[in-house]
Amino acid sequence: MVMPICLGILFGLSIIFDGYMENIFIIAATVSVYTYFIYYEKDYKKLFVGFIVSFLIINLSIMFFIKDDINVQSIEHGDVQDETLVILVYDGESKKYNIRERANEIYFDKGYEAYISSIYNLHKYKGYYANLGTSEFKDTAHKISSGLRSKLGSKYKVVDAYMYTKPYFENMVQEVVELGYKNIIICPMFITEGKDFDIFNKRLDTMSLNKYGVNIKLTDVFYKSNNLAKSYTNEILGNIKNEDVDSGVLLIGLEDENNLEQDIIFREKIKYYIEKEKNTKIQIKLPLLENNKDDIIKSGEQLLEYGIDVLHVVIPTCTIDNMYNKNLVESILKELDTCEVRFHYIEPKDKVKILIDEMYTQILLIEK
Repeated sequence: MVMPICLGILFGLSIIFDGYMENIFIIAATVSVYTYFIYYEKDYKKLFVGFIVSFLIINLSIMFFIKDDINVQSIEHGDVQDETLVILVYDGESKKYNIRERANEIYFDKGYEAYISSIYNLHKYKGYYANLGTSEFKDTAHKISSGLRSKLGSKYKVVDAYMYTKPYFENMVQEVVELGYKNIIICPMFITEGKDFDIFNKRLDTMSLNKYGVNIKLTDVFYKSNNLAKSYTNEILGNIKNEDVDSGVLLIGLEDENNLEQDIIFREKIKYYIEKEKNTKIQIKLPLLENNKDDIIKSGEQLLEYGIDVLHVVIPTCTIDNMYNKNLVESILKELDTCEVRFHYIEPKDKVKILIDEMYTQILLIEK
C-alpha cells in the first residue's frame, strides 16, 4: 500500500505545482509508475485506494502546511499621524501562479470543503495561469490608487490591500495603525455585497479595531453607481458602429460570488440605459453563471438564433477582471464560436477613471 500512496502523492503534487517543482514531481512520478508496474504486483484496487489516501493527505497538507497564514500580532501605537489613511481592499490575485496564496483563497472561499477539494481547485487556478499568462490585477489596482491619491491631495494617504494575495488587508491595517493613523477609511472594492464582501466583514470584525481607539469608516460597494453602468453602456454602444448590424449582448451575472439582488439591479440598469437609446436591433440577455455555464450558453445560443451579426459578452459585476473571469469568457466564446458571428468582450476603457471618481465622491461624503 505504501507504493500506491507514494505514486498518488507524486502525481497530486505534479498537478498543483508549477515550474521546476512540477517537472521534478512529473519525473519522479514517471519513474515510480515504471518501477511499480515492473517490480510490484499489479493490484489496481490497492492502487485506487492508495490514490484516494494520498489525495486526502495532500489536501490536508495544503491547508495545514502550504496555505499562507495571515498573522496579526498585538498592535502597538506609533506617533499619531494627521492624515487620513485610505485602504482600497480588493479580492486580488498574484501576478504569477502562487500556490500558497491560492490555497489561502480556497480556504476562505470554500470553508471546510477546502480540506477535500484543494487539489482540484489549485489545479484549476494553475490552468488559468497556464492558459492566460500573467495577471494584470495588481497593475490595475495600482492605477486606481495612484489616481485617487492624486485627486485627494496631501491630507490623505492611499494604499492597496488584498484579501487573497499580499499585502493582506489585515497586515496592512496592523501596519498603518502601528504607524499612528487614527482615521482610516476602508473601501471594499466590490460591485455587490456578495461572498467576498461577507468574508471581508468577518475578517475585519475579527481584528476588533475599536479597542485600539481607531476611527474606522467604510465606503459603499458600487452596484448603485449610475456612472459605472453608463460606462458599460457607452462602451457597448460604441462598439455597435453600424446601424444595419444586428447585435446581441450577454450581461453575465455571478450568482455564487455576488449578492444576487444587487447583481441583477446593476445589470438591469445597464440594460435600461441601452434600451433607452431605442435601438431595436440590440437583443439583450441577462444570464447567471450557474449550472456550469449552461444558462450563459443557452442565452448565447438564443441570441445567435435571432440572426445577430455581433455578440458582446459583458461581466459587469466585478471591479477588476481576474483570471477566473477571463478564463470564463474565453471558454464561453469557444463554445459559441461560429464563423458567421463576431464576438467582443466588453471592458470599459474609462472604468479606472470612473472608479476613481466614485471613490473620491464617497470619501468626501463620508468625511462630512
